[in-house]
Amino acid sequence: MVELTNFLPAALTLLLPFGLILLIASAVPEEQAPALAVNGMVAWSAAALAYFGLGFAFHFGGIAQVTPNPELSGLYWEWYPLDQSVDLEVARLWGVVALQGFGLAGEAATPSALLLFLSHLALVGTAALLPLGVLPQRVRGLAAVLTGLLTGAVIYPLPGNWLWGGGWLAHLGASLGFGHGLVDFGGASVVFLTGAMVALAALLLFRSRETQAETALPAEELVVTTGPDYRLAVYEEPETLPEAELLPVIPMPSAYLPILSLLGAGLMLMGWLGLSAGLHAPTALNFSPAQAAVAGVMAALSGALTAAGYSWLTTRRFDPLMTSRGLAAGLVVALAGAPFMPIWVSLAAGLLMGLLLPSLIYFFERSLGDETGTLTTYGVSALLGLLLLPFLADGRAGQGWNGFGLSDYYGVAGQGVSGLWVAPGFASDWPGQFQAQLVGIVAVAMWALLLGLLLFQTVKAILNAWARTGLELADPAPVPPARLEEVKLQTEAPGSGSE
Repeated sequence: MVELTNFLPAALTLLLPFGLILLIASAVPEEQAPALAVNGMVAWSAAALAYFGLGFAFHFGGIAQVTPNPELSGLYWEWYPLDQSVDLEVARLWGVVALQGFGLAGEAATPSALLLFLSHLALVGTAALLPLGVLPQRVRGLAAVLTGLLTGAVIYPLPGNWLWGGGWLAHLGASLGFGHGLVDFGGASVVFLTGAMVALAALLLFRSRETQAETALPAEELVVTTGPDYRLAVYEEPETLPEAELLPVIPMPSAYLPILSLLGAGLMLMGWLGLSAGLHAPTALNFSPAQAAVAGVMAALSGALTAAGYSWLTTRRFDPLMTSRGLAAGLVVALAGAPFMPIWVSLAAGLLMGLLLPSLIYFFERSLGDETGTLTTYGVSALLGLLLLPFLADGRAGQGWNGFGLSDYYGVAGQGVSGLWVAPGFASDWPGQFQAQLVGIVAVAMWALLLGLLLFQTVKAILNAWARTGLELADPAPVPPARLEEVKLQTEAPGSGSE
């Protein structure tokens, strides 16, 4: 039976996509924010329906093979791409997709299965939301529906199966001797790296050449000088100023709705507190939820601190949007290894990610037109977190993770997930765990990128075909509030109406 207290972490996790919607919407002009937020809810809803009908079965339809939970024992059908002549115990190490539990019917209607489904609604929604901010406004409505459906049906569930459902990435330790297989506690790979790669596909297909041309100004032409009042001044002719007073800067992105950005980042942090309980990973064992929660919170706050400090050094004020993004990036960088690395490592990773964040956002904005910072805030931070683990996991937690090394590991009793530098008395797991992380990163990233390219090529084809009919399918451009007020005044002016 499922304890009532288990529903609280699942409920808290639902705050994660709500916070992400607010954070993304705060980075676009105010007149676009309502439509973008609604499109986010549409994408999440579509993803939830697809995950209910198909995705959960593809994800956890074979979970009984890797968990002793009796309420999940009916979900035993995992497909392996190997010939029947191969020994069954070997074939099970290469599971690709599960095929049981469609529509949460039959064996998928037990309390444990339903709680597992509930705990993943937030994660599949988060993965579906990430690409929306980078899309041109004219395609967001159609893309929201299609992105949600495809993410909930296949983009998220299949990598999720490989990681948490008994699939091949989790078994790389047993099959190829690569550490404990792919280790990713909080879903940095299957949630945030996946969403960022789909966003990259959108940028590659929809990026605006006009925006790139407008932003391709030499960095040296943007300078500041600070006086006793610390006010920012920008000059178009820097050669007229003394060289000592010229400071090349990276401008902070506009924060159109700064309070929303802070609220959104805060909700994401609360969502992490629910995720840290580990309900989303039925194979998780021998870890401390308290350590995971503290590590994630400290990484997030550290990221916010250094991102805010960077913005103050360049603009003489704390930028709310950059601070909020720093908090989100710090959280994401801690997801993969929060229970397995010392807390100070997660804290340091958050500090580093917050420091790198503004420059990387600037780079991807100039090179790919990523105006919402999606690739850096969620993609780069996920990569960094996944790659830190094989260096700094100390072996104190995760004994038997992914069903490997439960009694001993490298002949050492009680050793868990380990990296290059481990606690005294444990054996280093190098390069095995590093190899597992690399294989997992490449597999998940390529899967998401290819499916993303297919998705948005389809969106472009639909829009082009519809445009040839002479009808309008794309979202209409919003009217700025100032323009609405002007129109209102004109219609209320004497003589403007018909007699």
